Amino acid sequence: MGLLDNKDRLGALLLLVFAVVYLRFAWVLPLDPTATDESFTARTLPVGLALTSIVFSLIQLFAKNAAGADPRISSAVRGFRWQPMLLLLASMAIYSLAFDFLGFIAASFLFLLSGFLILGERRLLLASLVSAGMVVFLWLMLTQAFGLYLDNGDLYRLVAGEA
Repeated sequence: MGLLDNKDRLGALLLLVFAVVYLRFAWVLPLDPTATDESFTARTLPVGLALTSIVFSLIQLFAKNAAGADPRISSAVRGFRWQPMLLLLASMAIYSLAFDFLGFIAASFLFLLSGFLILGERRLLLASLVSAGMVVFLWLMLTQAFGLYLDNGDLYRLVAGEA
């Protein structure tokens, strides 16, 4: 049995590659010059996460298969519903492209609403209310509690007449 025929080993190999690349970028994170003597820096959590992922992916990569398990990829993906997954990926791509133009509130509302509809929620009023409530809650938490700036978007500036 080859490495690419086994779903668990293929997943572990992909995770290992991702973790090694992530570790490489975690080592070059800039450090605050005043915090060089600190034990917890901007690199601590990313490096720890990468090393933990590498250890677990190596364990999974070299672990023995359970008896009677069908480890083939074709049997693992049989019966998957691919259309909702692809639609959600497309909506995430559209969200990232529309974010600068629509701003946080409008883009996030449309993204959540489309996600609910893709996943099968047919009560439009309920999906709209939950999406709006979640976006307002996140906006309040991020701007008021954490003091982050969230851009209103180019559309808002066009409508409001701001340059």
